[in-house]
Amino acid sequence: MVAVTGNTQFATQLEVTRSIRLLNQQLAKQNQQLGSGRYADGLIGVSQRALELGQLKSELGTVTNYMSGVQTAQNRVNLYAVTIEEIIDIATEAQDTMLKNRDAFFATTSSPRTQANVLLDRVGSLLQTKDGDRFLFGGTDYTINPINGQLSAVATAYAAGAVPGGGGYPVPFVPAAAAGAYPPAPYAAGTFLLSTGGTMANKYNANGVTLYSDDNEQVTYGVAAAETGFQRLVDSLIRFRDATADVTTAPANYQARVDDARTQLATAITELKTIASRNGYKQQQLNEVMDRHNRSLDVVRTRIGRIENVDIAEVSVNIKNLQTSLEASYVITRDSLSLSLVNYLR
Repeated sequence: MVAVTGNTQFATQLEVTRSIRLLNQQLAKQNQQLGSGRYADGLIGVSQRALELGQLKSELGTVTNYMSGVQTAQNRVNLYAVTIEEIIDIATEAQDTMLKNRDAFFATTSSPRTQANVLLDRVGSLLQTKDGDRFLFGGTDYTINPINGQLSAVATAYAAGAVPGGGGYPVPFVPAAAAGAYPPAPYAAGTFLLSTGGTMANKYNANGVTLYSDDNEQVTYGVAAAETGFQRLVDSLIRFRDATADVTTAPANYQARVDDARTQLATAITELKTIASRNGYKQQQLNEVMDRHNRSLDVVRTRIGRIENVDIAEVSVNIKNLQTSLEASYVITRDSLSLSLVNYLR
């Protein structure tokens, strides 16, 4: 009886068959890599750089999370910018309105009080701007509406007959510097610009919103309705509105009071532009942070790609070599099958 040994044609055929199976598996993986551009499953895990890959992907996730927070902040400061610009436009419109209504005879037919109330409510509406459930101008009490109802509903603060700079006329508007100093004269508590909900000191916190832009850096931003520019703007509009009580009874005093309101308004516009400039700086700062994160992402993704992504040229050569080996194996198999049984077992 003829034994099947490692030197027989049969043993050779078995070895060739195993080789064909292995070559087909390798060819399948190479084709997978060629199609996806990445190493096939199971190849990265045995790489000496597997640990580095895990660390890089963790870093990628961390940077992405920071970018999400910065993007949210960017959206808010951009919304601040648009809203503040609209308020400045209203203030500029108010200047024209006051100038046109300075003449008492003209004002008797132009309803300046109604115009002032419309301007007040437009400002109040913008200061109640929300980002989702967040009142943007609420300071750090951003879950509470910073405005006490409609600003046009604020009670008369400057009585009829009051003379600017004279006895009985309130001192020039001085905004509250702290919670204990609120509200500024001549307004009663809870009737001026700010609502009484929450903590008053928080409403003055214009830079209390903070986020981590990375592990070692914090960025603060925010604009509060309690800031001087907004309060002075509202005060100037109320001075103009309340002056209308003297249109027919004391035209000269009405004109003096409108001039006083315009003086306050000019100061308010300067203060509003300062607020807009400060917010613009925050926009620039956040843009720079986002640019830095994008550069970091590019570096991390490149390093990950060097580990995960295959060399297409190298894979193509491997596929060509495997195909050549397979063809040779098939030729051996064909020739083996054409032998007689005796020659096959030799």
